[in-house]
Amino acid sequence: MHLRTIYLAILVLLTAGTGCGNGGPDPPNDPAGRIEQEGPFGHASCADGLDNDGDGLTDTEDPPCERDDFNVIIVGWDGVQRDHFYECLNREIPQCASGLPHITELSNGVFWNNTTTSGFTATKPGWAQIISGYDADVMGIVSNKVYQALPEGYSLFEKVQAFLGDEEIVTIFVAGKFGNTGGQCSVLDSVPSQPFCETKKHLDHFENGLITEKKVGEAALSLMERYRDERILALFHFAQPDDIGHLCGENCPLYSASIVSVDEWLGRIVDKLRDLGIYEKTFIYVISDHGFDETKWNHRNAPFTIMATNDRSVMRSGDRKDLAPTILERYGVSLKADGELPAVDGYSLYSIPPLACIPEGETFLDYPGAPECCAGLTLIGLDRAEPNFQICVPPTGGADEGSGRCTHCGDGICTAPENKCNCPEDCPA
Repeated sequence: MHLRTIYLAILVLLTAGTGCGNGGPDPPNDPAGRIEQEGPFGHASCADGLDNDGDGLTDTEDPPCERDDFNVIIVGWDGVQRDHFYECLNREIPQCASGLPHITELSNGVFWNNTTTSGFTATKPGWAQIISGYDADVMGIVSNKVYQALPEGYSLFEKVQAFLGDEEIVTIFVAGKFGNTGGQCSVLDSVPSQPFCETKKHLDHFENGLITEKKVGEAALSLMERYRDERILALFHFAQPDDIGHLCGENCPLYSASIVSVDEWLGRIVDKLRDLGIYEKTFIYVISDHGFDETKWNHRNAPFTIMATNDRSVMRSGDRKDLAPTILERYGVSLKADGELPAVDGYSLYSIPPLACIPEGETFLDYPGAPECCAGLTLIGLDRAEPNFQICVPPTGGADEGSGRCTHCGDGICTAPENKCNCPEDCPA
């Protein structure tokens, strides 16, 4: 895994200025300018000897060309802070005496950082972004208070259905929370519809508000049994780490216990897949939407979580919006604009984004081989200024995290994402 990371990092450096695929120009710093894709399985691009998508992998070495009978399950752990996860994993907390054995087995001990760079660190924008790959302003879902329904066609469920055909895939959405992962459509102009109002209409099974891990887990096991002979694309969302964190705080023993509990349910899901004889063809991605402010009962600025998977082609840490394009690439679905659907904003985790550098206002993610800020730009923090309280909220929950924004901090002009907290030189209080 680490050798592949190093290889692709070197490849990005070596191919800078030369392009990839058929020898075309470098992809611009713009998702809409993405180059062509590889796959899906059986497509001519899987046997043409070309690196069609410029990710350093050719033909059957590229994930979309590997197979076409796989399942995908996203296991959502709502509100799991990265630092607390590792404390639990490493048995540094009494409630985690056995660590987290099931996610460790699933991932073969490899864990990736997952960082939020667009939208609030909150549930509504979090899960909408995870299943769509779009920036918060593109979705129209910025926070738990500023939101609308995810536009029709934006979710990976709908895109995969459109690509494969409704009869070729079973789409499932099971969530522990109510409104923040809800699908109710409003009849009043003054009241926005819940985030998955439009998405729900296209799903084979939609169920939310189950609250407890037991109810979510049992629904997941039942649905896997029911659709064992079909191709499955599912989200199983466990809400209680977040719910308990709000009740008693990030350092509460019950918060630790809730992480152990969702790990145990992950084990039950894997065991069920094995009993059904379909585990070997099922890709599982465990991900969280946001963390928690250190020692606090909330997540005003908690961008640091984790992602783990049995998909061995994943080779880097990423953004909250990067999982959807990864799964879309796995199916062979284009990440480019299609009619009225814009190109996704995230990048697949199968390769380092083909960017020469990170332009002004965009985010540098801290992982080996990541594109750095363009020349002349300064890396500033992910600190957030709260105008209502006139305070600065630094990001917490990610020890030694070096991600930040690339800006002209120091030029005397206060331009977003600069604020009084991360660039006081340009943005005095």
